[in-house]
Amino acid sequence: MLETILEVALSESILRPIGEANDKAKGVIFTITAKSKDVIITALGIVGVGKDAKNSDVQVYSHGGSYEAFPDDRRGRGKKGRGRGRGRGKRSSRLFRSSVAAWDEYFEDKVMLNPQEIVNVELDEEITIPAGGTVSVYVLSKKGVTYKASDSNEFDEYAESDDFVLKVGTTTKKEFKQTEKLADFAGRIVYETGIAA
Repeated sequence: MLETILEVALSESILRPIGEANDKAKGVIFTITAKSKDVIITALGIVGVGKDAKNSDVQVYSHGGSYEAFPDDRRGRGKKGRGRGRGRGKRSSRLFRSSVAAWDEYFEDKVMLNPQEIVNVELDEEITIPAGGTVSVYVLSKKGVTYKASDSNEFDEYAESDDFVLKVGTTTKKEFKQTEKLADFAGRIVYETGIAA
């Protein structure tokens, strides 16, 4: 299979000069919907925060379907009823599946993250999205990851390749807790495609 790379939500405003603030969060959750072929994600490229490169604990989780919680799946969530946030972007008003048991881990290790470049994180196990299917991906970093604040609605499409669509997600203030601003994943998705449906 041929490996393909899609870089999304990256611009000069994301890869800023040292010392300037970036939109940053402990975690970024987003959804990916495959088009007519299976999509196999092998790596994610993420951008660090701050002034210098830092060694950080990084985890990548995923689960099939949307990260949105259902009425019987609301325990352990952050604050509810958030409205429009101050500053750039909207705040998430959705509840998300906040139990670690609802997610499968695809990567956990220390990674040297750099605010000036995209750092590839090779997944321990590939994330497979069946043709027409949707998965949620949750990227966490103890030191923080860069994202692009979104003024769109949660779950709106914001980027696509020939093989899949990326949808607006949310940031989290803590691991599996406290959703905050709506966010576009800003980084690189390295993937292969399977057989067309």
